[in-house]
Amino acid sequence: MIITLPSQNLNTNDLNIKDGVLYLSQSQSYQNVIYRLTYFMKGRHYCYYCKKRIPRNEITMDHMYPRSLGGPTIPENLIPACRDCNCRKSDMTHEQFRTLMSLDASDRPSYINKIHALKEGYRKIGMFQIPSDWVTPVKVDRIHTNVDFANISNSKYEKVKHFYETYGNFQYPIVIDRKEHSLDGFYVLFVAKSLDIQFIPAVVLDNVEMR
Repeated sequence: MIITLPSQNLNTNDLNIKDGVLYLSQSQSYQNVIYRLTYFMKGRHYCYYCKKRIPRNEITMDHMYPRSLGGPTIPENLIPACRDCNCRKSDMTHEQFRTLMSLDASDRPSYINKIHALKEGYRKIGMFQIPSDWVTPVKVDRIHTNVDFANISNSKYEKVKHFYETYGNFQYPIVIDRKEHSLDGFYVLFVAKSLDIQFIPAVVLDNVEMR
């Protein structure tokens, strides 16, 4: 997958983009870099949903397809939003939230119930509520990581493991760069290794590279 990047080369403390490739250092937080990149491209003064101008220090970053539905942290899935809209949207998709806001107050509870049923249905059949061409299966033993397995959070690990044991699939895909280095979703990889799972869903960023 080719993520959207600025057309010009950049070399700052936060962003290093050269010839259409985003380069990351191992000391950088992948999430923070992608957030800064998205603010750079999409602005950080207006809410995408209510269109109100928001003070810079009050704007938040919304996952249009929430993490709970498989939404990855990539510019295509992120949009600046005010805290109120982000909170009200919760774990709905951006389209579901827009539909909900267009309904009369009396019709919203039944629509929310439909959203919950749809979410559970996707989980039971092992699908994410994101564009299918974002995800590809990747062999676990090909993925590299610098995270120390001995220092992982037991609570996060158990949460991912419990989801897999309940539904037979993962709640979200791992994100890896073009050299198959893990960038986000580490616990999916940890659980897969512990359960001897050979392939896991991944969002492969073909124009991102960890150095």
